[in-house]
Amino acid sequence: MDKVFDWGNAKQLNLWQMLLAFAIPSAIAFTGFHFVLPAMHAGGMPAIVAWPIVASVMLLGFTLAPLWLMNKEAKELGISLKERMCLKPLNRKQWLIASGILVVGLIFAGISGGLNLPWMQLTGLSVPDYYPFFLNPTVDPTTMDAEALTPGFQLKGAYWLIGLMVVTLLLNILVEEFYFRAWLLPKMMTLGAAAWLVNGVVFALYHTFQLWILPQLIPLSIFMAFVVYFTRSIWPALVFHLAVNSLSVGAIVWLIVS
Repeated sequence: MDKVFDWGNAKQLNLWQMLLAFAIPSAIAFTGFHFVLPAMHAGGMPAIVAWPIVASVMLLGFTLAPLWLMNKEAKELGISLKERMCLKPLNRKQWLIASGILVVGLIFAGISGGLNLPWMQLTGLSVPDYYPFFLNPTVDPTTMDAEALTPGFQLKGAYWLIGLMVVTLLLNILVEEFYFRAWLLPKMMTLGAAAWLVNGVVFALYHTFQLWILPQLIPLSIFMAFVVYFTRSIWPALVFHLAVNSLSVGAIVWLIVS
């Protein structure tokens, strides 16, 4: 049996280190999405193709980094990598409670999503034209022609794009769960019971490349951080994250095959 990972035994970060841990990936993502991505788009690559390519390259690095850090810390603590990755198995009761909390969080996020457009109007934020349509809350793909959704690119029949989107989806989930919640959250215990709240809020702010959906991101991020903090496991957040994000990919797949 693996030795249980006690979060209090993890090397704790001070406030500046915590901020830096959020700022570094945020700065890299901002650079990729607001400098590299528009350059690729200006060079003629459609947004629907350029965005997952840029995202996947960055996300791969963000995935490998926490795995290396957690493996190193696991050896120092004398525990398995699985334990340090917060992949603690849960019983049925814990799964039910965690699932209920996450569903409530999803409801809150759905309600607060109605504030995205007023927030954009208030702040002057807008979605750049080099971003794909599924990241634009002002676009309803069910009421728009497929050609208008992806200018210069024939979405229907582009089956290869499904694989690229799936890879991007999986890497995105692994990064957000492994880095921000499995690696970082246990190292914020000096904040006490506020650790999950700070983690959730700052994680939402990490999305400097997508601030127009901040009203929707904040509640969902807080609920997910709380569930990981409460259960000491990323399994519920991991499964929930996969289920929710799969809806976006599913919509794109439908447009490709229909």
